[in-house]
Amino acid sequence: MKFKKISVLMTVHNDEKYIKASITSILKQSYKNLELIIIDDFSTDDSIKIAKKFKDRRIKIYLLKNKLGRTRSLNYGLKKCKSNFIAIQDADDISLNHRIKKLSKILTKKPDIGLIGTDCRFINKYNNSLRKEIFKKKYLSNLNKVIKYKNFIAHSSIIFRRDAFGRKKIFYNEGYTYAQDYNLILRFLKYSKIHFLNEKLVKVRQHSESMSYD
Repeated sequence: MKFKKISVLMTVHNDEKYIKASITSILKQSYKNLELIIIDDFSTDDSIKIAKKFKDRRIKIYLLKNKLGRTRSLNYGLKKCKSNFIAIQDADDISLNHRIKKLSKILTKKPDIGLIGTDCRFINKYNNSLRKEIFKKKYLSNLNKVIKYKNFIAHSSIIFRRDAFGRKKIFYNEGYTYAQDYNLILRFLKYSKIHFLNEKLVKVRQHSESMSYD
């Protein structure tokens, strides 16, 4: 099976403490046919200085001249992505080595699936695991119903097909400053199939700074 190129989209705003580990986790993916699109939303720290130290042709960095906020930054990044398959990676999160390979394989085999996400493990700023869970196995028996009132799919775990709604390419709804990822998932639920892989393939970082970016 020939795997398609994957565009990994990362928006950045003052993530100097975590961006190195986040970028490294993408570059070390077992799935090599990817590009990493980094959108810097007017950071005032050394985030992009750190990102530029990586010498990998798959990385493309775009610097915004004004702070747009997360939703508009995501949409700006989507315009730069060359692939129809989009993987999201927040700049403070970490993907396990086979995340992209496992999810892209499912999307390639099942064209009726528009979006796929996975379970995740929560970590703190020191990389220690937290005992927080948002997904329970019982959800699998009624996935489509549960997701309508509880978002258990981490943003950094998803890969989606940009043409899933037809010929018009998908963007985030800029009416949402927060929960733009949940809105996107619900739109996919309405217009295509979604799939959830019950496997922790992402480490989602919980820290005070992550709540301050909009």
